[in-house]
Amino acid sequence: RHIIMRRLVPFMSPRSTTSDANMSKGTGATPAMTWKSGVLAVILLLGIIGPLLMVSWMWGGPGFCPAVPMMSQMENINDKMSKPNPDGGADLMWGTGICTIYLRPYDPDDENHLVESDSNSFGVKVVMHEYIHCLQQGLVSGDVDPAVRFDTIDVTVENKCGIDDVYASKTIAAFADLPAEFRLVKKVVVFYACGNGYEYTQAEIEEKVYGAGCPGMDPMRGAGFNLNGFGEGDAEYYAMNTIMPAVTGWTTPYNGPNEWTQKNTQCKERCGLPGNAAFKIGDMGEDAVENKMIREMQDAGYDDCRNNCIGELVIKFLLDRRPATTIAEILNIWKGSGSVGFGASWEAQIGESWQDFSKALERDPNYTNDPSSEGTPGQAKGSDYVMSDDMPAMFGGFTFVGVFVSFCCLVKLGLMARSLLTSRRAGQESISAV
Repeated sequence: RHIIMRRLVPFMSPRSTTSDANMSKGTGATPAMTWKSGVLAVILLLGIIGPLLMVSWMWGGPGFCPAVPMMSQMENINDKMSKPNPDGGADLMWGTGICTIYLRPYDPDDENHLVESDSNSFGVKVVMHEYIHCLQQGLVSGDVDPAVRFDTIDVTVENKCGIDDVYASKTIAAFADLPAEFRLVKKVVVFYACGNGYEYTQAEIEEKVYGAGCPGMDPMRGAGFNLNGFGEGDAEYYAMNTIMPAVTGWTTPYNGPNEWTQKNTQCKERCGLPGNAAFKIGDMGEDAVENKMIREMQDAGYDDCRNNCIGELVIKFLLDRRPATTIAEILNIWKGSGSVGFGASWEAQIGESWQDFSKALERDPNYTNDPSSEGTPGQAKGSDYVMSDDMPAMFGGFTFVGVFVSFCCLVKLGLMARSLLTSRRAGQESISAV
């Protein structure tokens, strides 16, 4: 018996020791979350969320205004706000159907700017000119349809300059009198500028113009790009000769047709017509007007022959040559520009190619007076109207990198979680075995 007990002891003792060790080891096998692993987990979470937020910001995901058009909009508004007497401007951001207009509604040197007269439009003529630019942009983008008209247009005037209320009241009333053919936009926000240094934030623009997240705003296309210089002409002509005569309620109405006649005479003088060989209108694309025609006119000594005068002279020639031209035809030219290009759309509506039209203008003795001119083919369709040629590649690259980084961080975080759970499970099993 003693021999048996003596033989059992060596077997019992090691077993007891092994169990104790297993218990100790089992307890220690459940690793605690250290501060280092906690920090790494937070970094990985940020690595998942941050790039996805950046991608959403770029593309205008839920709750986000697309970054590039919104920054462009803010720049336009605040650039105008920073100038004491800025030129008028307008935007209809692709996909929104909302028109924003910027101007100072009067000349600060005009002591009689609050007095009605046949030459004082209280800024309304400029507003309507810019409003037509919004229609042009919306027709190109498809946000405006000549067949869809609005009985009521939501008009707001943002006046951070303390400009007399008569300007805003006349502007809002003028939209109520707008002829039916032009009632094609649902909302208009007019920003008065005066150079007082006020800068709008994105939150303000969202609240006052587009609503939270800028519903519908396209992240990279803008109908304001690749337009045609003809637009300055029809905007001025219809603002002065069709819209302003329809405005009621003024004791002394503004005489738009009279000012149009005066402007046409002035523009011919500014552009050296008739008989200025440098007055070659080309296809009237914005690039051709800005970078070729205007520079050549400046080289010829005609610094004041700018976009507005060029466009106004061209539409004057059209209306003299084709008096039956209708508003509907002009609107449909812009509508077709977004799908087939300005040149092809022009020919479809006017019944004459742009090349024949430009040749006729440049050969006319009252205009360029160049009998050898053969004209220029019409402007082709814009390059999908992207705000910058490299934007699609840039957006695609940033999106790929952002999604890839988020995916890698997600995988790493998943591996960490699995390792932790596996270790804890193994520890629990060891304890249970005891």
